[in-house]
Amino acid sequence: MPRPKKKEINASKPLFLKKYKFVLIGVGFFVLFLILIYNLYYANKIVPGVYFAGKSMMGMDQQQAGIFVSNTIDNFKNSPLVVNVDNKSFSITDSELGFSFDKQKTLNRLMEIGRSGEPASIFVQRLILPFRPVNISPSYAVDYDLFSQNLSSKLSSFEKAAKDASIDISGAKPVIVDEITGKVIDESLLADNLKADINNLSHAPIKAEMIEIKPIIAKEQAQKALVKVNELNARNINLVYGYDKWNLTGESLLSILQFQPTDYEDGSFMSLNLGSDIYIKTASIDSASPPELDLSLNQQKLDAFIADIATSVNKPTVNATLKFENGKITQFQPAQDGQKLDVLQTKNLLLSKVSIENIDEAKNINIDLPVHITKAEIANPEVNSLGIKDLIGRGVSYYAGSIPNRIFNIGLGASLISGTLVPPGETFSFDKLVGPVSAAQGFKQAYVISSGRTVLDDGGGICQVSTTVFRAALNAGFPILERTAHAYRVGYYEQRGFGAGLDATIWSPSVDLKFKNDTEKHILIQAVMDPANAKIEVDIYGTLDGRRVEISDPIITSQVPPPPPLYQDDPSLPKGTVKQVDFAAWGAKSAFTQKVYKGDQLVIDKAFYSNFKPWQAVFLVGTG
Repeated sequence: MPRPKKKEINASKPLFLKKYKFVLIGVGFFVLFLILIYNLYYANKIVPGVYFAGKSMMGMDQQQAGIFVSNTIDNFKNSPLVVNVDNKSFSITDSELGFSFDKQKTLNRLMEIGRSGEPASIFVQRLILPFRPVNISPSYAVDYDLFSQNLSSKLSSFEKAAKDASIDISGAKPVIVDEITGKVIDESLLADNLKADINNLSHAPIKAEMIEIKPIIAKEQAQKALVKVNELNARNINLVYGYDKWNLTGESLLSILQFQPTDYEDGSFMSLNLGSDIYIKTASIDSASPPELDLSLNQQKLDAFIADIATSVNKPTVNATLKFENGKITQFQPAQDGQKLDVLQTKNLLLSKVSIENIDEAKNINIDLPVHITKAEIANPEVNSLGIKDLIGRGVSYYAGSIPNRIFNIGLGASLISGTLVPPGETFSFDKLVGPVSAAQGFKQAYVISSGRTVLDDGGGICQVSTTVFRAALNAGFPILERTAHAYRVGYYEQRGFGAGLDATIWSPSVDLKFKNDTEKHILIQAVMDPANAKIEVDIYGTLDGRRVEISDPIITSQVPPPPPLYQDDPSLPKGTVKQVDFAAWGAKSAFTQKVYKGDQLVIDKAFYSNFKPWQAVFLVGTG
């Protein structure tokens, strides 16, 4: 029986392909046909899988998509975003946040999806998009300055800043102020949530989270600084040059201190970062051992204090001139040596004396200010013939806080004595020169103490001039023939550290100030007003004869506290205005001495006594 023939198989072609090749070719053509139809249909339309503001854009042409984008953005802009903070809320608009939308750019991005790149890439994009859709956010620009400003403004009412423990030096005794824990909004999270709403053009309410902010310095950490403050508060530092003295003690000393954490640099604890996509407030200190409150001198305030001294000390070099008219010197320019404060050396002296790290100096510290002198030439023959060539005595006093009429009277009184020549052996009389202190003399009404009250009277302030003349005569070493102390301590005469008792009142014609020119040459009295520093200066020029003068510091005893404050009606002030015209002063007894030597011989040894009654603070209450 013959064998059946074997079927020949072509090993080069799979059986499946041979059997279904026409079917496969048909399917391929069908897929190509579908792709062609897809591309033709979506040639100018948005492809499937593209969303905007959470809504499908499939099949929209450019015009339809443009209208939809514009309306959606406009609708979003018409309603503000709402932020919930605890149980409260606030609203803010996209324009307040600095957002400006670009509709055309947004539309272009929508139309480009599934159309950009190589053909193979475009094919893959279109194939995947229906299964992995994309949501296109609107295109916008952000003004981050406006974003920061308006958002911070909205949040400010909800936040409470943390406060470090500090030292309060405003009262009679420095005390520690407790720290306060703060609460701020997590602005980074809030910014992300705001951005998410804007990217989706959604008005879903946004919840803002609060963060507790711990202060850097606690009460316990401030204790060490308080110990230093109390030690400094007991110091009395005097800076002296010639007849002038500046005090750096108590309140004035504490005012140039600064308190800050150890190794602190401004801005190192809180930073604000604004970038193209983020707005963050971060604390950059995270230490297991928090810093202590450190105490140091504020360099800027110290420089300002020294600069103020330099303003008073610095003077140009001036040669002498003199002019007579009707027996009185009407124009006089004394020879003035140029002087300039060495600011750097002064600062170094202060820093060495006010050592915060090692406070072990004596309670009372005197610093002689370093001043560079440039000698003047004395060329005027009349100056030389009269012997008016040397500054032999100077007195200063200060009138800060005086009312305008009082300042006017001080200036008028100064002009009446300025230019006065006193021949050798003659007596200077304040009353004789100034005459009756009255409106007829040109004096204005200002406040004076009369019968235990502060009242308006002609010439209030004239005693500022007589007090300054008294100080000049004392420093010149002249015999004081008549001098009467005030009944009460007057605050003006103790400004800038002058002790109680260095004053002289006048009340024409019964109470006068007199001293004798016991030199062999004429002396010239010159009074100078310095409004910028609220200062009057009386200079006595003549010829130095070698005398040496020692004025002791006043010794204060038998102090009595002041009575309660007194409030007085004043029709010259607007109604409701309260103005302090006198400051509380303790009653006390004061005594100091003037000793004058010629060579080794003591020629004047005189004690000056004052018995001050306690004086209350006086406030004027406007009724006008």
